[in-house]
Amino acid sequence: MTEIQLKKLLRQLYAAQIQDSLLEECSKITKTNQANIQYSENIQFKILGETLNILSWSERFVIETHLVYHHTWSETTELYAKEIGREYEKSERTLKRIQSRALKKIADFINDSPLKTYFYET
Repeated sequence: MTEIQLKKLLRQLYAAQIQDSLLEECSKITKTNQANIQYSENIQFKILGETLNILSWSERFVIETHLVYHHTWSETTELYAKEIGREYEKSERTLKRIQSRALKKIADFINDSPLKTYFYET
């Protein structure tokens, strides 16, 4: 194994641990309740909540502040500046890019795993 291969695996380790944990939990729930459990919103919310752990601090902050807690972009920008410090504040446009990157990361994580079977197209 090369150092480059090792780095790549280590970068994927945390996400793989989250995925395994979620798949195990979903499997247990499915076994105890066979009534169309795969589309249960509770499982979807559990998966989404755990998937937030794969995001960087700034990605998670933007997703939670803007999408989960429904703050406007100007409020999100202000809260971000307060949290991280004025000298490191980001523009609204940058926060929108961070959100877009985070949403893609979450979607890729779910779509590239067996967890996608717990979601349905609306």
